[in-house]
Amino acid sequence: MKKTVNPFRITTLADELDLYFSECSRWFEENSHHIARGFLGIVVTLILFLLMLFLLRKVAVPLLARKKPSVAETVRTISVHLSLLVLWTGLSGSVDLMNLPNHVDLVMDKIFCALLVFTALALVLHGVRCVAEILSERLRKKDSENKLLLDLFHSLIKLVAWSLAVFFILQNVFMMNVTHLLVSAGVLGLAIAFAAQNTVANLFGAFSILGCKLFKVGDWIRVDKSEGIVERIGFRSVRLRAFEGRLIDIPNRIIADSQLENYSNREFWREHFCFGLIYQTSPEKIEQARHILEEIGRDLADDMAPGKSVRFSFLQFDASSLNVDGYVWFRISDWFTMRSSRSRFNGEVLRRFNEAGLEFAYPTSTIFLQEEAAEQPLPIPHDQQ
Repeated sequence: MKKTVNPFRITTLADELDLYFSECSRWFEENSHHIARGFLGIVVTLILFLLMLFLLRKVAVPLLARKKPSVAETVRTISVHLSLLVLWTGLSGSVDLMNLPNHVDLVMDKIFCALLVFTALALVLHGVRCVAEILSERLRKKDSENKLLLDLFHSLIKLVAWSLAVFFILQNVFMMNVTHLLVSAGVLGLAIAFAAQNTVANLFGAFSILGCKLFKVGDWIRVDKSEGIVERIGFRSVRLRAFEGRLIDIPNRIIADSQLENYSNREFWREHFCFGLIYQTSPEKIEQARHILEEIGRDLADDMAPGKSVRFSFLQFDASSLNVDGYVWFRISDWFTMRSSRSRFNGEVLRRFNEAGLEFAYPTSTIFLQEEAAEQPLPIPHDQQ
């Protein structure tokens, strides 16, 4: 079926287009000098924007970096936002010079107002972050978790600030009723929180870890069956490097709800020693071995924990040895240094025991063989003889 075309509609649409273009042409003719001034203002604004960005980035930052590196980093961070404030202000004034129609001018004013609010807010947030980092620089050198805590609070402040800025612009610039938006945002927030409850739990777990200072980057910890060196503490998880090289990622909520052992956060390191001597060792030699072990503990006082004396006792008759047993408290909490201290202790034990003629036992078994008596013939009853 052939589609018919209404010629009156084409004529009406063509008339509307002709009327629109004629009005635009008349506006250009009446406001040509305003448009020229506006374009000139735009060119000047772009030049000022680029010039200000160049002066801040290429002149001010290198000069400040020689004497005050932290201030130079702050200026470098906020240079773009300062230049953008100049750009939006200049463009807004240039557009006003063009004498645009009222409805167009109103829309442009709202757009530039929103851009100015967002840029000013970003400038303030970057400035606050830079100042906070400068003030906490010395503290961060002592405790690496302060940087994560600073980032966490900065992210929350930034989220709240951006949300308030969006609602402010919607209500005061675009004249929108934000009450319904807030109600919808509340319902949506509940739905998101229910769907992402593990993520929220991990976030609160990060607060728990940082607030209680359970461990820090570089510590050797154990969580359930996972053990390793802490490489990173994040908002969602803690990353461990196992001793065999594996990378373990544990969610913060699991760490907050599990038993955690921090091997690095200790005042001393207790190690158990048991030296087995052969059964032919006399009581006097056993006593000599005990005194030698305690004497080694006194000689290696630099490796021992203060206030923890070395004590050994003749503790047990084992299956193939006489055991001299005791504990040694090493001063160093680092695992590798402790191994070096234990190696020195064992080396002294071996050397002095050999000098004293004390022999270490090794697993032995003694088998006793007994010869069975020859079988005797059974006696014959008298009635069968």
